[in-house]
Parts: sequence; C-alpha cells; structure tokens
Amino acid sequence: MNSRGRRGGGEGGDESSSEDEGYVVGEVGDYSGKCCSWKSHLGSLKRELSTGSKLLRDGSQPGTRWQRLIIHPDYWWYVAWTYFILLWAVYSSFFTPLEFGFFRGLPENLFLLDIAGQFAFLIDIVVRFFVAYRDTHSYRMIYDRKLIAIRYLKSRFFVDLLGCFPWDAIYKASGRKEPVRYLLWIRLSRALRVTEFFDKLEKDIRLNYLATRIAKLFVVELYCTHTAACFFYYLATTLPPSNEGYTWIGSLKMGDYSYSHFREIDLWKRYVTSLYFAIVTMATVGYGEIHAVNVREMIFIMIYVSFDMILGAYLLGNIAALIVKGSKTEKFRDKMADLIKYMNKHKLDRHTSKEIKSHLRLQYERSNTEFALLQDVPASIRTKISQNLYEPYIREASIFKGCSLGFIKQTASV
Repeated sequence: MNSRGRRGGGEGGDESSSEDEGYVVGEVGDYSGKCCSWKSHLGSLKRELSTGSKLLRDGSQPGTRWQRLIIHPDYWWYVAWTYFILLWAVYSSFFTPLEFGFFRGLPENLFLLDIAGQFAFLIDIVVRFFVAYRDTHSYRMIYDRKLIAIRYLKSRFFVDLLGCFPWDAIYKASGRKEPVRYLLWIRLSRALRVTEFFDKLEKDIRLNYLATRIAKLFVVELYCTHTAACFFYYLATTLPPSNEGYTWIGSLKMGDYSYSHFREIDLWKRYVTSLYFAIVTMATVGYGEIHAVNVREMIFIMIYVSFDMILGAYLLGNIAALIVKGSKTEKFRDKMADLIKYMNKHKLDRHTSKEIKSHLRLQYERSNTEFALLQDVPASIRTKISQNLYEPYIREASIFKGCSLGFIKQTASV
C-alpha cells in the first residue's frame, strides 16, 4: 500500500487524520520504514501547510469567512500548539506547589517565567473556542461555532480562566490574607493535560507499553512527594518568626549543621531537605532525624500517611497488572497490532485502513462505558434509550424526510 497516498478524508472531519495516536499502517516492529520516516512526516507537514489556511466547515467546501475560523483538531500547527501548551502544563503543575510552599523565598525570575506561562494559557483559552470536536454519539466532527462555545463553557472554561488569574497579586492586594493563597491550587487542573498525554502514549503501539506505564507511575509518585515537600515547608513558614524554631526544619540538626535560620539557606537545599522529609515519611522509614514538632505538622503527617496507603495500593496494583497483563489498554494495543499486520498483508488502501482503526478506537472508548452499562437493562428500555439518543439525528437526515413517526422510531431503535 502506498503510505504516501491521499489522506482519505482526513480533511473532511469524519475520520481522524492523526492516525489514531500513531497507528500508522506499516510493518509492526519496524518503525524506521518509510511510513514513519522523518521525510514522510515532513511531506505531511508540507501538505497540511498548503491546505491549513483553508479551514473548511464540512471538509470539502469552504463556508463563510466566519466559518473558516474553525480549527480542525488534527491540523499540524494546532497539534504543535497542544504540545507547546503541554510543556507549560507540566511546568505549571510542578511550579504551583512550589510557589505555594516556597512563596516567601522564590527568585523573581521564576515568577516572570510563570507570568509568561499564564499568557500562553490565556491564548489557549481563546483558541479553544475555535477548535472543532468529535460528537460522542454520532462520532462526527462538529464545526458549529455555537456548539463548540457551549461545550467549552460547560466543561473547563471557568476553571481554565480562574487558573490564569494573578493570585499572587490578588494575595498582596487583599492584605496578605492566607486563605486567598489557597485559590492558587485551581491551576492544578492543568495536570489533566498531562494525564491525557500519558493515556495517549499508552495506546500508541510504537511505544513500549511497560516502559510507558512505569514512567507514568514514576511521575505520579514524584509529583505526590514534590507536593508534600512543598506543604511541609509551607507549614514551617506560616508560623511567626519567633516560633519558627518549633518547626520540623527550624529545629533540625544534620550533624553539626543547624537549620535554625532556614530562611537564609539556599533554596535548593531547603527544597531537597523538604523532599527528603516527604520521601522518608511516605516510605515510613523513620530514621528519626526529621520528625513533626508541633500539632499542625502532626495532623498533616497523619493525613499524608493515610493518603500514602492509598497511593501505595494504587502503585502496587498497577505494577501487578503489568506483570499479569491483560488490561483493557493492552488488549486494545494487541488487537490494533494484529489489524495493522492484516492490512499490510492484504494491502488495503489508506482510507479503508483509517476507517477500520477509527472503528476499533471507538469500540475501545465505549466498551466500558455505554455498552457495558446497558448489558443488564431490559431490551424494551434499551430501545427507548436508543430512540432518545438517535431519533433527533434521524429526523434531521434528508433521506428520512416525510417518513412516518413509527418508521423513524423503529429505525432509531435498531
């Protein structure tokens, strides 16, 4: 099959032109071939560049000037933008706890970098009002501006907007009221972009599934200990200066070195000490040199250790699932690999291959949601559900204009 053939409807919006998270039709296990070479990707980018300026409403005919502003989610420059925002999301997810805990001792250049990130997220909010999406019921691309706006407004718009607020400036303007600083944690919603990215990597059969899962679990553990370390330091700095000696770090002595004036110590050393305390507490090693001193620290450690029990069970459960195998994602990857081998063997055209992969992906996304939920529901009720879901779409189809209501209901229930 010619892997450089026509895109097969990728511009039309009915199929995904991103090849379903890297499921390129080619020899499985040989990813140095033509279909995955840098020249092939460069050619794809050039073809997208030549057509990217025409953002079509229905994938074939240009609409009005207002309609051409709609962005297809698979255009190469929008994909590049999403990866750019992903990098900022990773930075923001790790910087937010650091900013919350070490606020009284962070260098100014880190705050300037954070401001640049907030501007990037503001631009992303505007861009999202112009990005088409795939309907969950009909699995067709939606290019209607009103529907796109309503969908984003109902989902993550307000959380994204609140995350871009200058909470540090608001904190200072409010008279440095400590409860205002807790609003900074709204920005952790950006971590969802990172989890979505890892979910996408897990379905990419070009990557090793075991390595991807282990990397994800390592990031989860690292992030939890990083957040706990920032909280430990925050508990010490929120006490009056006269009482800072009665904190875990103010009373700490490592050999001949004393942390009694810990605010004057280098930021990196303070952070490493806090991270060490978080890891030792999470592992329940308890060497004894670092421990809670006041009641606030004791309460937080009790909550933290209780959370670590759940986190440890999650990590051990996932590792056990990797050893045993047979997870939903792994079965999907194996089935996709077998399909690609079959399509290569019989040299199916690119358009048909994309339809097959799109259907398999749809089955994967819905296998544990709609279909599984309705298995135990009586057939009569399932018929009513199908009519409620699909009857509006059938009524709008021109081929069913003038048909009786009974015929439409019967068609919707099939």
